[in-house]
Amino acid sequence: MQKANHNNMPRLRMIAIAAAAVVISACGGGSGGGGFPVMPALGAAPQPAPASDPVQTVVDSSAPCFNEADFREGTVVDVQALKTESSPESSSFRRVSVTGGREGFAGANPVAFKVDLKKSDAPQGLGNPLYQEASEYKEYKDLVDGSFLLYGNSKTSKYTLDPKHAALVAPGAETDVVAFDSQAFSPAFSFPVDMKPGQVVSQQTTVVKTSSTNGRSSPSTSLPATGEFTYHGREQLETPMGTFNTCKFSLKLTIAVSKFTKERSNVFWVAFEGPYRGQTLKGTDARSPMFVTKMSYSPK
Repeated sequence: MQKANHNNMPRLRMIAIAAAAVVISACGGGSGGGGFPVMPALGAAPQPAPASDPVQTVVDSSAPCFNEADFREGTVVDVQALKTESSPESSSFRRVSVTGGREGFAGANPVAFKVDLKKSDAPQGLGNPLYQEASEYKEYKDLVDGSFLLYGNSKTSKYTLDPKHAALVAPGAETDVVAFDSQAFSPAFSFPVDMKPGQVVSQQTTVVKTSSTNGRSSPSTSLPATGEFTYHGREQLETPMGTFNTCKFSLKLTIAVSKFTKERSNVFWVAFEGPYRGQTLKGTDARSPMFVTKMSYSPK
């Protein structure tokens, strides 16, 4: 499909960042490589995160950096962050992740995470001015038998014709449009929770992109990919929220497109103790190093 192929190259960085962010968000709610803004405080300090199920670990294991509470329905992670190499006015953003129930996705039944991302530098006015848009973005992941599984993400956009502009639309044109896009890893990326410093886990998969409009499906696009997840060990990290003991991870994602290969590397620091245990505090890639400036964590 020509449209799908046209969209692949611009979205490769999104695939890589989404994969890396989601991997670490299972270690705790950043899922995100998230985003970062300077906003008013989010309220009272969060309650301590519930303890995860007992796991036999080695010294300096990565296990404490994965928080089982993040997979409980109703858990909310509200993050504000800032790109460290830019001014606050042009590079802040806020990311809110709400853990939902299990949903069917990519032939499995993973946990769905509803994500709302607001960027201070997001371009305005790019949508169709005749229609009102409402979008929902979800990430799909799971924590099973000591492994974190990353399935992919989806976006559902609903467009409704603004009654004020009804006269401008051709007769017979659709006044309500529902567009669905998804990116799934087949098989799902799978990484162990309990890793030793220096341990590297590699896996081959396929990125499958599908889309539909009002139930009419377009041909899917499949791209071979390789993920390399590394646990570097423990580090002390200074942030605008204070100093934290963290686990340092990195994810390198390589995606093949025709005769070209696109590679993205991301590094993340995740708290392994305290009220933000399991949450991403800093994330970097070649273009956008980011620090969390404020966080509200409400585990269930």
